[in-house]
Amino acid sequence: MITLKDIAQMTGVNISTVSRALNDSNEVSDEKKQEIRNIAASLNYTPNYYAKALAGKETKTVGVIVPEISSNYYATMIGAIEMGLQDHGYSLIIGMSHHEWKLENHYLNVFWNRKVDGILIAGSMHNEITPTINRIHSDNIPIVLIHSFIDYQNYDYVAIDDSYGIGQAIQLFKKQGHRHIGYIASELASRFRLQILKKIIHDNGLILNEKHIKIGKEANEYCGYKYMKELINEGDMPTAILAAYDDIAVGAMRALYEYKYRVPEDISIIGYDNIRQSAFLRCPLTTISPPVEKMAKICLDILFQKIEDKNLKTIQHISLNSELIIRESATSLGNEIASPTSKT
Repeated sequence: MITLKDIAQMTGVNISTVSRALNDSNEVSDEKKQEIRNIAASLNYTPNYYAKALAGKETKTVGVIVPEISSNYYATMIGAIEMGLQDHGYSLIIGMSHHEWKLENHYLNVFWNRKVDGILIAGSMHNEITPTINRIHSDNIPIVLIHSFIDYQNYDYVAIDDSYGIGQAIQLFKKQGHRHIGYIASELASRFRLQILKKIIHDNGLILNEKHIKIGKEANEYCGYKYMKELINEGDMPTAILAAYDDIAVGAMRALYEYKYRVPEDISIIGYDNIRQSAFLRCPLTTISPPVEKMAKICLDILFQKIEDKNLKTIQHISLNSELIIRESATSLGNEIASPTSKT
């Protein structure tokens, strides 16, 4: 392993001069800096960030906790965060919590032990991690929460106003003449969105019948496929469906096609997330598009402010609106829905 001592011997200067040069100190001339950097690059020198952490210096790393990275939502978020960190010369460490508070707590401690310069936590739902967050924050490591659902009043956070996007979707259904709305979701997605949906539907004078609400432990496409089939087989269909996210909408549309229903002629569907595939489906999906990349950028801006100024105590709470992307899967109410029997 190449060390500062090796570089010092090759450049004929002492170790402290090499360290200052690599850290862009004004105490070393630009010419000497460049010479030292060239030699370090030729030797494939990698800084020992752990040693820097022990010395109380910046490690140029940020820890990010996300529930998963298989969905387009979190994959897009991580991509935007990584690009932003690269622009500032930082590296990224990812921990996946799978929505379990013990894993969130584990990764918080891992990041703390590594003395990362800052931490981002996305999609957390667990107050159990609050003591660990408080301890890390007291150690002057800034933390920013991304669309999390814990008690975050004492911390910086950037969130998306779910009620705004869902409100746009329901108002479109209302404008198209739909009165009976269905909802398909996983348990995690419905934990916070269902109550918002119920209020918005009520405020718009529409109907959300309890038998048209399908919530299960399953996730992604299979969730939509399974519970859309349940709705069809029960024989009493709404005229429009809001899916908790686009993957669920994709599964629901597959079930409808198998039973010879047409989207949107027989039933309208709106998803949530605006995944890449949504514009390229057999029937392009109308969807609520959250500003994920914008949210990631704002979070990084806040985090870098706190990293660069350890005395900055201002807490920022920022809420962003989603945008309804109108495609072909939702249309004005036409003929009544035929029974499943006549569709098979």
